[in-house]
Formats: sequence, structure tokens, C-alpha cells
Amino acid sequence: MQNSIISKLDILSVFIAWTLLIVFFVSLGYGKIFSESDASASHLIYIFGAFLVSAVLHIILAFFNRCPHCNKCLTVQGFKAPHPASSGSWDKVVWRWFSGSIVCIHCGQRVVTNGL
Repeated sequence: MQNSIISKLDILSVFIAWTLLIVFFVSLGYGKIFSESDASASHLIYIFGAFLVSAVLHIILAFFNRCPHCNKCLTVQGFKAPHPASSGSWDKVVWRWFSGSIVCIHCGQRVVTNGL
């Protein structure tokens, strides 16, 4: 598969965005319960800003991460239902990326990601 570094960065940016979103909500809840009312919440702005940067990075890189069979974006689903042969939506593709192979959500063909 071409652009292996771009594909890795795309998938890693999704994992980073998911992690930062979880950290944001946990920090928000922790701050609401245990912090004083006049405490600074600037760390929440930084965490959310990092989440936004990671999400924008994914959006940009996702258009370069394409299926070698149908040339459609592997992690962009749109409004159309995924191919019946695929195992689910774009988040399943991201989750299973480092397993060695995935199934394209657009054409249902197996895409080898092992060399990535």
C-alpha cells in the first residue's frame, strides 16, 4: 500500500483524538467535583485545543489514505451505508488497522495493512 507513513499518521491521529476527548471529559468531571470554584480551567482549553488539532489532522490525512481497489477514502464513510462485506463503519477500520488487514467499507475488498 502506498503512503504508509501518511496512513499510519491518519490512524494514530484518530486514536489520539479519541484519547484526548476522553481525557477532556474525565478532567471536566474531576474538576467539577473536586476543584474549588475559583480554580483555573486553562488545562481544559489546552486539552480541547489538542483534540481539535488532532481531529483536523485526521480530516486532512484521511483524504490521502485510500483503498488500492476502489480509490475511495478508507476512513471516510459519508452518508452511504458501508459495503455488506465490510465489518462495519469507519471506526472499525481504524480499530482493526494494526491487525494486518482490513476490509474496505466502500468496495468490500481486503486491504493489507501489515507492511504499515
